[in-house]
Amino acid sequence: MNVFDAVILALRQVWAQKLKSFFTLLGVIVGVMFLISVIAVVEGMNRYVEEDFASSIFGINTITIERVYSRRGGREDARTRRQRSRNPWIKTPDAGLLQESVPNIWYMAYNVDRFMPEVRSGGNKRKNVRLIGVTDQYLALQGWDVIEGRGLTRIDDTRAIRVAVIGDAIAKKLYPDDSPLEQDIRLGPFRYRVVGVLERQGGLIGNIRDASVVIPWGAYQADFSRRRDVVDQIQIRFRTSEAMVAGQEATEEILRARHRLRPGEENDFSIETASEVLDAWNAVKNVLLAAGPGLVAVALVVGGIVIMNIMLMSVLERTREIGVRKALGARRIDITRQFLAESATLSSVGAGVGMLIGIVLAKLVDVATPLPASVPLWSIVVGVTLGMFVGLVFGVYPAVRASRLDPIVALRYE
Repeated sequence: MNVFDAVILALRQVWAQKLKSFFTLLGVIVGVMFLISVIAVVEGMNRYVEEDFASSIFGINTITIERVYSRRGGREDARTRRQRSRNPWIKTPDAGLLQESVPNIWYMAYNVDRFMPEVRSGGNKRKNVRLIGVTDQYLALQGWDVIEGRGLTRIDDTRAIRVAVIGDAIAKKLYPDDSPLEQDIRLGPFRYRVVGVLERQGGLIGNIRDASVVIPWGAYQADFSRRRDVVDQIQIRFRTSEAMVAGQEATEEILRARHRLRPGEENDFSIETASEVLDAWNAVKNVLLAAGPGLVAVALVVGGIVIMNIMLMSVLERTREIGVRKALGARRIDITRQFLAESATLSSVGAGVGMLIGIVLAKLVDVATPLPASVPLWSIVVGVTLGMFVGLVFGVYPAVRASRLDPIVALRYE
């Protein structure tokens, strides 16, 4: 019997004993399914972070100045947290000084935001709203496109005019049948006139932007500010990465001089870029990709042990068949090849089923949740190869045991 005939025989046995085959291959199915699903989610998140998330939070060629590192990874001791809590506030005069002193600025904006329980218009309301007070270049710096109406202007800011640009989710919730332009919305006790609607972003972070209300800095200061002239972020965008590096160095020097920090003292402010977010994500991704194979290996080992036991039972059930084949001239290598092929085929079928289930789960995650999922081709190749490898490894002992049967004893077996 050649390898092809052994594969056909193994497939027939799988089809003839479907339930038994399913439970036999359950460990391999779960292992490969888990492998495909985890890699799909991690790769999807990786692509999202690299292409969308980092640029959405910080922007391309953009530096973000904040009072503390709001996205610092790892734990900090109590002393460090207390020290950072004493950092001076970032204020509008800081932004004015940077505007005058940092070279090659393309866009510059500062903002402050807060959570609003709801926004109302007539009888409709939208809960869990992000309210952002911004200067006039904020939307352009962030790359947020206004698809209806207009954005915010410098006049809106300097005169503290109560106008707002709203996200797509808010527009659809408050005005399902009408245009939101020139309509009034209520933010707490204040009424704001809608002058623009942002393009729908979608996605994990886009959903937050779609639920945002953007108002002029001056209006925010007049109606909502708890600390006058204090900003959450100053963002500066440059045309090139080289200009950004030079601008980051200049910004650090200016703020250190303004805060009167001595050489060697740690900064009492943060300057962050998209590259730092990518570095933090890569560390998390490496941990996930390192831990995943360990869990997969456990499932595959369990599945391999089950396959080995089933193959041993198969050897016992087919003892007379083995005796007949040996009596007709089959060599030990022929018997070994036959059972190895059957074991590898069984586990490969399990890997194939696990691969299909993993792909379906990844697509469901991609469609039904904000989490992106992407199934790379290499993960499919790895999954199928692992399944076949498990079958070969755990099929060696049953195959060798079958090949060593004495043909006379085998023929007498009842």
